[in-house]
Amino acid sequence: MKFSLLAVLALVLFAAQANALYCYTCNWEQSNWSCLKAEKCSDKDEYCVTNVASVGIGFLSLWKRITKKCSSTCPHHNFLLGLATYTSYCCQSFLCNLSACPGPRLARP
Repeated sequence: MKFSLLAVLALVLFAAQANALYCYTCNWEQSNWSCLKAEKCSDKDEYCVTNVASVGIGFLSLWKRITKKCSSTCPHHNFLLGLATYTSYCCQSFLCNLSACPGPRLARP
């Protein structure tokens, strides 16, 4: 009886862990290579968020900073001001925020 109770308890704990959200995290890094630390999110977090601030022309980036984190909300920050951009990207699956950002998702007129 003890064994079956322990087995059920272990199964419940494993199932709870399997549903946990994990995200890559970093703070204001210059390179995505510095953003490969995986972290278990808290129970209130529902999103992996990547924020990228950059200055450049097209694919030529003169300056870039990347922040990745767990978040309870999905920010909608997508700004383009001259040569400067600030882009947010959200996802909701296991380590889904690997890339620096899929690119600006600015609203089209």
